[in-house]
Amino acid sequence: MSGSQLSLAPVCSRVLALAAALGLCACGLRSDADDDESGGGFETVSNPEDDPRRGGCDMPFVLPFANTLDIRGRLLGPGRVRGWCGRGDLADEDAPDAGPEDSYIVTPSFDVDAVVTINDADFEPSIRVTRDGCREDVLPQLCAAPVEVGAVRHFFAEVGHSYTITVDSPEGTDGRYSMQVVYGDPGIAACPIHPSQIDQAPGGYFTWSNTFGAAPGEVDSRCDAPGDENMFQVNVSFPGTITFRVTADDSFAPVLSLRSSCGTVTELQCTSSEQTGSNTVELSNFFPDPGTFFIVVDQGDIVGGSYKLEVFSE
Repeated sequence: MSGSQLSLAPVCSRVLALAAALGLCACGLRSDADDDESGGGFETVSNPEDDPRRGGCDMPFVLPFANTLDIRGRLLGPGRVRGWCGRGDLADEDAPDAGPEDSYIVTPSFDVDAVVTINDADFEPSIRVTRDGCREDVLPQLCAAPVEVGAVRHFFAEVGHSYTITVDSPEGTDGRYSMQVVYGDPGIAACPIHPSQIDQAPGGYFTWSNTFGAAPGEVDSRCDAPGDENMFQVNVSFPGTITFRVTADDSFAPVLSLRSSCGTVTELQCTSSEQTGSNTVELSNFFPDPGTFFIVVDQGDIVGGSYKLEVFSE
């Protein structure tokens, strides 16, 4: 059996305040109209033997495009759809998403960052977000396994697309969960900032090299960047142009993203090997005022590889 309940709650955090400024109100939605015994709302109940079942990949629960603060469900029965986060073998019965799952679909009315948080769970949950589909052949925008209760995960929701948010579980799970989905910049604390910083200086030069294994990332981009990444703080102290260049090996599909904060809506520029047809990508930006910015070396795939970042200050 799998069931879900969505209910109304007040705006109560900085992220929600940001989303409220965008005109998004906290609201609730019930996918079925059966009263639960607590009187606290409605609960969806579905049969795990049904194929397709309500709440499954082929018939996901529909979320409103609004802050939804209390989405509750129960996972029980077989798993139908798997992702690639947490391991690379889809046949692995010990995988964190080998068990039952619930899927929710949302269609944004404008470009915005979406923040997903697991509020509580009786099991170790996984979160998977896919665009325009949810089967294994759709590369997730977000794939995290397992996810700690209270941990913030975020993705870029672009108008013209639909996004499926899947809560997954280990094999043999019979447990309940609650989560929330809100909209707005997740805040810079939600992004993994590299300890090495880039300081602007006349004629300055910075370089960094790294090698990634096959793994999902935490930072999204308009240039599509599902793989692992390095995100560097850039300290601008005077008006000037800074050029960022990445040279990668044949397996690494480089993406460069320049932004003023964590969320993709703060992105100033991005470029990728898919756009340029080359494993060397570059972007330059004129900064008219001092400030703090961030350059993300990301991947258009999840296979990993090696890269070299070079930064030139004029």
